[in-house]
Amino acid sequence: MREYDHGESAGSRTDHIAQLVKLAGRRPTPNPAQMSAAREAAHGEWARLVRRRIWRAAFRTLAGSLLAASVVIVLVWSWLRPQATTVPADEIATVRTTSGGAVVVTRGDRLTTIGEAGTRLMTGDRIETSTRSRAAFTLAEGIAARLDENTVAVLDAADHLTLERGAVYVDSGATPRAHGLRVETPFGLVRHLGTQFEVRLQNSTLRVRVREGYVAVHTPDALSTAQAGEALVFVRGRPPERQGITTTGPEWTWLIPLAQPFTLDGARVPAFLQWVSREQGWYWEYGDVTMRDRVERIVLHGSIDGLAPDEALSAVLPTCGLAFRLEGNRLIVSAAQAREGS
Repeated sequence: MREYDHGESAGSRTDHIAQLVKLAGRRPTPNPAQMSAAREAAHGEWARLVRRRIWRAAFRTLAGSLLAASVVIVLVWSWLRPQATTVPADEIATVRTTSGGAVVVTRGDRLTTIGEAGTRLMTGDRIETSTRSRAAFTLAEGIAARLDENTVAVLDAADHLTLERGAVYVDSGATPRAHGLRVETPFGLVRHLGTQFEVRLQNSTLRVRVREGYVAVHTPDALSTAQAGEALVFVRGRPPERQGITTTGPEWTWLIPLAQPFTLDGARVPAFLQWVSREQGWYWEYGDVTMRDRVERIVLHGSIDGLAPDEALSAVLPTCGLAFRLEGNRLIVSAAQAREGS
C-alpha cells in the first residue's frame, strides 16, 4: 500500500484554495445603504423575537395569576355565600293537643300529619285543619293558639301568624305583655295586650271577638279597638260594626277539646280555679273572703286527665270541702254545706 506524505498533501490543498481565491478576483464591497438596511432588518427581527418571548412569558404569568385568583375567589365565594338550602328553619311552636288530626304543610311542600303532642312547628309552616279536626300549639313566651275546623294558618314568625281561612283563638296569658301574637288577615292586622280573643275569617267577613283584655285591629282605612265582651265585624265596603257578646256559651265550646292541660298533682286550689275560669270564660271569687287563707293552703293531688274544665271543677272541689255556683260569668267558691246528721 502506498503511503502519502501528509505534510505535502496539506500544503498542496492550501495552494489549490489560494489559486481558486485569486481566480475569483476581488469581492465587491457591499453598498453601505444596503448594509444599513440589512442591519436594521436583522435588528428588527431580533427585537420582534425578543418581544414575542417576553409577551409569551408575561401571558403565561398573567394566566397563571388569573387562574390562581379565580380559584381563590371561587373558594371564598363558596365559603361566604348564604346556604339557604341547608340552613334549618327555627322552631317557634310546639303542638299541645289535636283532635281529628291536623295537617302541616312545610316550606318544602312536604306533608306531615300531626298525631300527638310535642310536634315541633317551624318558621313558615302552614297548618291546615279539616272539617273534623282542630289543633292547639304554644308559641314563644307561652302564648297559646288554637285552630278551629276548616282553618288555614301560616306561622310566619314566633310573634306573627297569617290567617288565610277559618278561626284562630289566642290566649296570651293573664299578665299583660308589651308584645304578643300579631294575626294577619286580608282585612288587616289584629294586635292585642294580655288578651283572650278569637279571629274568624269566613265568607268574606272578618269577626274579632274579645273574651278578655284589649284588641286593636289595623285596617288600611282606620284603627278599631275592642275590649272584653265586644266584637268587631268587618265587611268589604262597609265601616266596622261593633257588637256586644257573651264571654261564655255555645259559641266558645269548640275550644273545650283543645283546653290547655293542667297538672293537678301538687297544685294549689287558686291555680286550679284560675285555669278553669280562663278556659270557661268565667271570673272566679270567694263567696266569703274569710276563707281565703284556708283555701290557698290546700294542695291538690291526683289527675284530671280526660276531663273538661267544668267536669274537673265538679270532681275536684268537693274533695276539698268546697262548693261553687255560677252567676252569669262569675264563679263563686264557698265552703261546702255540712250534711244533716253528719
